[in-house]
Amino acid sequence: MGYVIIDLEFNNLKNITKYYPNFYSLYEEFKEPKLENEIIEVGAVKLDKMMNCISQFKTYVKPSALNVLNPKITEITGITDDNLSVGITFNEAMDKLKEFVDDDSIICSWAKDDIAEIFRNAFYHNYNNVSWLKEYLDIQEYVTKILGHKKALSLKNALEELKIKVDESKLHDALNDAVYTSEVFKRLFNNRIVKGYIVKDVYNMPAIMIKDLQNYKIDISKLDYKCPKCKTNINVERPLKLFNWRFMGIGKCPKCNTKVLQEVIVKKTISGDEIYNNVNSVLNDIEYTDYYYKFEKAN
Repeated sequence: MGYVIIDLEFNNLKNITKYYPNFYSLYEEFKEPKLENEIIEVGAVKLDKMMNCISQFKTYVKPSALNVLNPKITEITGITDDNLSVGITFNEAMDKLKEFVDDDSIICSWAKDDIAEIFRNAFYHNYNNVSWLKEYLDIQEYVTKILGHKKALSLKNALEELKIKVDESKLHDALNDAVYTSEVFKRLFNNRIVKGYIVKDVYNMPAIMIKDLQNYKIDISKLDYKCPKCKTNINVERPLKLFNWRFMGIGKCPKCNTKVLQEVIVKKTISGDEIYNNVNSVLNDIEYTDYYYKFEKAN
């Protein structure tokens, strides 16, 4: 069993009017694009079970959904129209990536976004040959937990923490980012521990963030709001409220008086089912006061 670490670069239209003020007048078809992020570069690194790099893969992908390259993307990635002019189609790129991946390899990426975008792009391009995407490992999640962080680490911060030398001019190149991800993974690889992070069914993992959370109504019946210490139902003091990308609530245990923070992240699986990631954490007095103030300020 080996590991194939994938990284992608995308074209999108975010802030494009900063560069082309009349863009949507000239390209009315892009006012409601059918694809938000179009894959324009694929990079991959193959590691054997001993963490040796045995092969690399890279290709540019010629865009068809968003065929105007956003200058911001060029600034970030260095990818130009000349690069894309010699690119291959999305379907060809996926066929080549499939050939690169062994049948028993675990697909990996830094966060789940890239894998979700492969499925979105495949749907747009009517590409149905994605059955090779089976077992999956989110290296960002694994590394964040191993290094003891509560918030997800960026690849750049993980590289800095592990003191891995980085040529920052090479970041945001699909192959180079896959290589840097592999270096982080190799430093922290533990065969026994990593098995607990491998998702057996990529289609049913929570991978896609829900849009328009401001109007989203959580099904409270699906949540568990029990005291982490004694498992008693919590008395809610501040009900769940949206803070950026997650819902939070605070309360106290009526039995042991423990102060508890409830955090709920709502995501969709690739197959379309909604999943709640519900975490209840014990708060000390200072943390409780801080969160209480956040709720007061938000009202």
